[in-house]
Amino acid sequence: MSIAAGYKSKTAWRKEDKQGAYGVPIECGADHQAPLISESLTPEIEKQLDNVVRYKAGHGSSDVLSRLVAGGITIEAVYRGIEAIICSALGFSNYTASPATIAAGVYKHTFELSENMQTESWAAGDGILAGSGYLAGDNKVRRGTLCTDKTVSIWEYISTMVDIITIKGDSKGIRIELGLVPYKLDRASAVNTSSAAWSIPDDDFMSILFQDAVLWIDDYSASVSLSSVDAVGISEFEIKLENNLKIEKDSLSGLYIAEPKRDSKRLVTGSFTFPRYENDTFLDHLDDQAAQMAMLKLTGAQIGATGYYNTFWIWLPTFKFDKVDAPVAGPGMLTVTHAFTCELPAAVPSGFPTQASKELLIQIQNELVTNPLI
Repeated sequence: MSIAAGYKSKTAWRKEDKQGAYGVPIECGADHQAPLISESLTPEIEKQLDNVVRYKAGHGSSDVLSRLVAGGITIEAVYRGIEAIICSALGFSNYTASPATIAAGVYKHTFELSENMQTESWAAGDGILAGSGYLAGDNKVRRGTLCTDKTVSIWEYISTMVDIITIKGDSKGIRIELGLVPYKLDRASAVNTSSAAWSIPDDDFMSILFQDAVLWIDDYSASVSLSSVDAVGISEFEIKLENNLKIEKDSLSGLYIAEPKRDSKRLVTGSFTFPRYENDTFLDHLDDQAAQMAMLKLTGAQIGATGYYNTFWIWLPTFKFDKVDAPVAGPGMLTVTHAFTCELPAAVPSGFPTQASKELLIQIQNELVTNPLI
């Protein structure tokens, strides 16, 4: 009998089909392997204990009320192969505009925040209605089948939605933490019976490195664009999106949860850490609450011989600082961490993509041509 060990584990994620039904898994295969670092999804059974008074001090039996799965995974940030995960977390990728063809073999994916996260029909302005691939019954689906081969068995998390996504980086690397909401766990799936076919796009995840990062920050402006003069050096960063999905069950879903929906406003927060406390510019903006805008750009290797590079952009159209930490921890140089909350911009900032009309926009440039929301 094989003994489970972390180094033997393998994970895959595949976004569920545009005509798929909630609670129905799909098979993971080629190009679906995820760059897993750790996984902490835990099954839990909620029970009602026997409280009938019958001359006994103990609980005689119990009834199962629900079967829930809670937790998440941490993956490495990579330039290709995580498009479906990012799209499922943010919620939308316009069919007409994404991926945009930059050059032969070079495509730019644009992932936008969605007002709703549950299954929705495509609407005018979403792009697909103007395309030839639209069929009756096609929907925008923001959930996926997540599988982890733990050696003893494959754990299949069906109709998994992303409630929280956190992108963070420092000198040790760049990671993406996902707080997940699965419909159920199946450890004896008839769909995902083997991990042999799970593979990495082009046999290389193309890791995003911290030294790939360039951060530009300046006062929000609809007329003056960010430029290299706005570049600042950071030693850490964190960008966090909370979708605030409601986990609930009803008489139709039975022991399991109904498809989660947004229960309150989403929240986008973050922080930047500067390795040296050199000036009070951003401290002044904490006091005056002046709106800021920022672009975090990470650039990797060239895509073939095209002259274009694998790139990952995080666009923050409007944010304001909430808190600044500059602790004196000893005789060394002081670091300073600026925490912030993102807001809806009054207008798309100058020089930003036209889709940057909400609190957060993510773009990925690589050689993959498929829109993951389709």
